Amino acid sequence: MHHCIVIDDESLARERISSFVNEQDNWHVSGQSGEYKEAENLLLKHRPDVCFMDINIIGGSGIELASKLATSLDCHWVFTTASSEYALQAFDLAATDYLLKPFENMWLANVLQKVARLKRQTIKPCKNVLAVKSVGAVEFVNVEDIIWIKGSANYVELHCANRMLLHRETLSKLEMQLNPEKFIRVHRSAMVNVGKINSLSSELGRFSLLHLDNGDEVKIGQGHKASLFEFLGLDA
Repeated sequence: MHHCIVIDDESLARERISSFVNEQDNWHVSGQSGEYKEAENLLLKHRPDVCFMDINIIGGSGIELASKLATSLDCHWVFTTASSEYALQAFDLAATDYLLKPFENMWLANVLQKVARLKRQTIKPCKNVLAVKSVGAVEFVNVEDIIWIKGSANYVELHCANRMLLHRETLSKLEMQLNPEKFIRVHRSAMVNVGKINSLSSELGRFSLLHLDNGDEVKIGQGHKASLFEFLGLDA
């Protein structure tokens, strides 16, 4: 589970970000505040994976607070503000992102996926082989042979060139075991092997379908579109 703190002097802004984050798999908002000292205490208490930080908060500056705690916390700072003038200061603090208000939820999703990928890269090496259990047997599947993965409750469907295997694992947990440079979440219930993407096509004038090497089509979720297109070097 990844943890988040939301700091903003506007309660509606805090609630909007917090509500979105709490709806995402494997994410939880541990606290929120609009006041400098209270925010500092929350950050030191919960030590979150990511902090959404407004520049102007009650009793101080979000930039100053992040700078003060930068060496104490292993936290990804994401600044949320209506002004672009602090961007250089933010990135001097190695900010993970700088979101200009008003921003769409797809950019929040993009940030969460980026943080999750960075956390996976530092936690443990990625799996190259999956041990898939069935009745009376265990089959070892090379992850390079997997074209895409569909989540289904406590199982995932591993779609390969000419077959599909059921593997007892949640999609969120499996995502943490796979190489984020090769497998990317494209929908709440789907991941694809980016090396197996054949083409993109549109529905209702928007690019929203992935065509894969085995002939399958996978829908692109709106909340995952920005990060996928960034990964592919395309404009969303």
